[in-house]
Amino acid sequence: MRNVSIRNLYAEIPFGRPDIDYDLRDPALPFFHNPFPSSISGIPGHDIENVTLENIEIVYPGRASKGMAYISLSRLADVPENVDGYPEFSMFEELPAWGFYVRHVSGLTLKGITLRLREDDYRPAFVFDRVSRLSLSDIVLPEDKQAGQVVLRQTGLQRKAGVPERWIFSIDN
Repeated sequence: MRNVSIRNLYAEIPFGRPDIDYDLRDPALPFFHNPFPSSISGIPGHDIENVTLENIEIVYPGRASKGMAYISLSRLADVPENVDGYPEFSMFEELPAWGFYVRHVSGLTLKGITLRLREDDYRPAFVFDRVSRLSLSDIVLPEDKQAGQVVLRQTGLQRKAGVPERWIFSIDN
């Protein structure tokens, strides 16, 4: 997938099943999990290319609990690839971010992104894993979520306008 642009979007993510009031529902997941973040993920050897997200606001429920499920930032390499499960939202099981989990992407621009939480979440807002040519600008996060909210693993951050240095946390493994 390449050359994707999404602009001018507002979304609210529920804590429970989003399809609970529908007549037709997806099957229940066979594992415990915290609320899922948005994800942009290619597969090994097949990056998603040239994605732009601009002027987007997403309200997440928060309420993640380490007792429910937990992926430590020191274990980002352990998030399963699950190529056979692609592209299902649940293919990774638990994810280590509350806002965006991004992996195997070449060329990603996030501009004018506002992420909000209804309740606290222990996970960082963004996890970028094996992303090249990442550009971040004008990112807004909750006031109490400042340090270590942008996690970089094997990621090339080219531009970060309006993103304080204290938000950036790099992992070498």
